[in-house]
Amino acid sequence: MKRELAVKVAVAALVLVGAAWFLSSRRAASPERERGQPMLPGLEARAAEVGAVEVLRGNATVRLERQPDGSWAIATNDSYPARGELVRAMLVSLAGLTVDDRMTAKKERHGELGLSWPDESGKARVVRFLSSKPDAEPVAELVVGEERFSPDAVFARLPSQDQTWRTLGRVQVPADAMAWMERSMLSLPVGETTGATLDGLTVTAPAQADAAPAGPRPAWVPTVTDAAKAAWSDAQIDQAKTALPSFLERLEFDGVRRARAGDADAKWSATFEAKTATVTLRGREESDGVWFTLSALARPGFTAPQPPKYPGDPHVPDWAALDARFAGWEFKLPSWKADTLRRLRAPDAPKAEGDAMDALPAFAPQG
Repeated sequence: MKRELAVKVAVAALVLVGAAWFLSSRRAASPERERGQPMLPGLEARAAEVGAVEVLRGNATVRLERQPDGSWAIATNDSYPARGELVRAMLVSLAGLTVDDRMTAKKERHGELGLSWPDESGKARVVRFLSSKPDAEPVAELVVGEERFSPDAVFARLPSQDQTWRTLGRVQVPADAMAWMERSMLSLPVGETTGATLDGLTVTAPAQADAAPAGPRPAWVPTVTDAAKAAWSDAQIDQAKTALPSFLERLEFDGVRRARAGDADAKWSATFEAKTATVTLRGREESDGVWFTLSALARPGFTAPQPPKYPGDPHVPDWAALDARFAGWEFKLPSWKADTLRRLRAPDAPKAEGDAMDALPAFAPQG
């Protein structure tokens, strides 16, 4: 009897030991995902194999494709050039994620970590590194969820598995196509623009502008053609004298597409005279905003300067390279820039019949 009791006690002890081991192993990383192990082993070493990247979030997909010259283009946005350094940064950041702890394996709880997929809420992001070889398996795939800080961590799982993990590291996964683009078109230094013409009104910098000390911008001199006098009020001219000189000191875009029509269909045109080039914007107003093209013609004898020391610094660009970069594309003017033109051509101001800017302020109602 005592022997049977001893056996039962021993068996119970073994069961308890086994249960304790099982529970502790559930809290630690599993053998195939040991703590400290890369979540995507070998990804950085296989970077050269990646021919395309897809980032999915909600119902949106951004697809980036490697070009023959090694650059990257956004295939889902008419193959507009992508910032290649961001592709590299995303790959490196995901390759650097290391397993820290096992989380839930219950599919119904994935949403708590931002790892549910499909996920119309947009919390989860799926990243696919696709091989450059046709019909090859993806180089790597990962569902990226919510992030934590102190320490930096992100929840993640493989798309083919329900098991989720907390991984250490920070990720750089832009899910919006615009975030993959260099949106700054021009950032001219103050005083580089010397004149501007818009719809029959020309404003030019005063002769003493170069010698003016730092401070308020000197008032520009307006000239209006006889045909356009009825289209410009005194208030509009005053606004133009301050708005147009700085227009190219910060020019960026909120959308891009392949040029769909020639300049003959443009509804408005603005020409800016700089010290080293002539820059022309031609555009039209559509239901989603103001779209425009940009061209630049350097003055004879212009020599391309050195690039700025820091990205975004005001500088005079290589005009020929800039013109080639934007040729064949149409860009959406940011709303605050469109509002600048809207204020200049306000609909309640006197206007000549058939004014070319009539369409600009009449934005179609947004749903």
